[in-house]
Amino acid sequence: MKFGLFTIVPWHEDWTQERSINEALEQIELADQLGLDEVWIGEHRFSRHGLVSGVWSFLGQVAARTKHVRIGTAVVVLPLHNPILVAEEAAMVDVLSGGRLNFGIGSGYQRQEFDGVGVDINESRERFHEAVDVIIKAWTEEKLSYHGKFTDVENLWVLPKPLQQPYPPLFQAVSTTPESIEFAARNKIQVIAGGPTDILGQAPQVISRWRAKMDEFGHPHAHLDPPMAKAIYVAPTMEEAETDPVGREDFSSRILSSVGSNGAAIGLPLDKDGNIPPGYENWADRQKDRDRRDDPGHAGLPPLRGTPEVVVERLKETQAAGINHVFGAFGFPGLPHEKVMRSIELFATQVMPHFQEAKVS
Repeated sequence: MKFGLFTIVPWHEDWTQERSINEALEQIELADQLGLDEVWIGEHRFSRHGLVSGVWSFLGQVAARTKHVRIGTAVVVLPLHNPILVAEEAAMVDVLSGGRLNFGIGSGYQRQEFDGVGVDINESRERFHEAVDVIIKAWTEEKLSYHGKFTDVENLWVLPKPLQQPYPPLFQAVSTTPESIEFAARNKIQVIAGGPTDILGQAPQVISRWRAKMDEFGHPHAHLDPPMAKAIYVAPTMEEAETDPVGREDFSSRILSSVGSNGAAIGLPLDKDGNIPPGYENWADRQKDRDRRDDPGHAGLPPLRGTPEVVVERLKETQAAGINHVFGAFGFPGLPHEKVMRSIELFATQVMPHFQEAKVS
């Protein structure tokens, strides 16, 4: 199996912004030293949900402060950006990191983020699809000529080019929407499962559907193991594993269900009147899905929370369901930094060796 650390650098009310950012970087450094395969960074803005609005500067820090882990974006919200600038920035991170970039992308879901940067969320899917095309062409063609709905350039020399050839591995965050899974497969992009698909117990089915679509489009995929995002917390005792998250594990749902600057819930694409933009029809009940996240009776795979022995057994269940690639946060917003670091260390030293031959510092 492959394992990674994930963060969007949530900003808990008891923390300063500076502390949140610096402790996240220390956790990433520890993951690199202890032999985890990857770190994944998620972009968000305009709320405590995540502080990585300056995703490229943060990734530059990660590249400078690590030596071994692959550096993933989970995800860059493409419709919020000029795709030519994204191609440049991502290529720069790939060069600076020595070819360690995993380029994860998504179409976004927080209407407040779209409103805040002046992008119409109703154009999200169109912008996303065009951006993927523009970025790949910018990386693979000597000069870029593109005449689309949102990008119109001729003979443009986009530099630098990525170190990895033909370009860094592509990953796309998907939920259960068939169209998003089909788009990923058609373009030979690995899916990132988790979140809603985990809560609903559908992550294995999403990956199976993606594999079926890869077959349909004639793309080899047996050598690929799409990742799944899943919360991880390892503690010396079950009592700590169960009590430490109390009062903290609902941070994300609490922030996402609160009202943003546009009068609508921060974590939804719906507007204040309940209107759903095109392509987001499956999001109408998403907050109800989030509320099930910590319900022990939900249909998802078992929570990776417990002593090392318990987490090993639960990972075996996850692997048996067809998931061989897992990344996640190793604590909860507001949890003391030393406990998050301990969770990473226990996972790397006492859980990972059961699933891979890992050199541990």
